[in-house]
Amino acid sequence: MTKLTVIVCAVIVTMCVVFPCMAEGIEGYYPRTAVVTDLDYDNDLVIITDWAGLDWVMEGIEDWQVGDLVSLLMYDNDTPDTIFDDEIVMAYYGGWIGLED
Repeated sequence: MTKLTVIVCAVIVTMCVVFPCMAEGIEGYYPRTAVVTDLDYDNDLVIITDWAGLDWVMEGIEDWQVGDLVSLLMYDNDTPDTIFDDEIVMAYYGGWIGLED
């Protein structure tokens, strides 16, 4: 084997042993997909609805518009049996699906 092959194998084995959360996810965090359904300009709030019909609110309307697809990183607040107290940790633009007001 070449030195490069040995190094690559060592890095892969190290990542699998040292960073198992990369494969399993980090406990308490999960992804969620939603769409922007309303903008509250007075309070700087973005109202988004996920595919289960639940509404979520986040601050900062600067670049959002109704119809934007949003990829969310959510935190379950150490209550995995209920979604109603979960928090949005990060939101990323995921595209536009063309909803009209």
